[in-house]
Amino acid sequence: MRPKPLIVSFFVLLALFFYGIAAMSFGEKYTFPGYVVIGSIHLLFAYGVRVGHETVVDLAAYIALLDLLFGLLWVMVGLSVPAVTLTLLSALVLFVLMDEDVRSELKMP
Repeated sequence: MRPKPLIVSFFVLLALFFYGIAAMSFGEKYTFPGYVVIGSIHLLFAYGVRVGHETVVDLAAYIALLDLLFGLLWVMVGLSVPAVTLTLLSALVLFVLMDEDVRSELKMP
């Protein structure tokens, strides 16, 4: 499998994941807009990786690292299926993004 569809799918799935959490917390003053912003950032990264924007591809590894760290924190607070899913998906994509050949291939349109 080519790495670009994998990375784009990861960011789209996480955007949907955060939009779903936002939908469940609809009406809360700070939680709802926060999850909408985080979901939108992931959606923008999916688009940036899809078109091969160089800066976005370089920053994608950092976003995946942040997702991994927050997933680990979420697992430590309370073990749940969404926390484990976020952690494992982030770890997998971070592992893929650490390869320089993959990043150079993602930068091609």
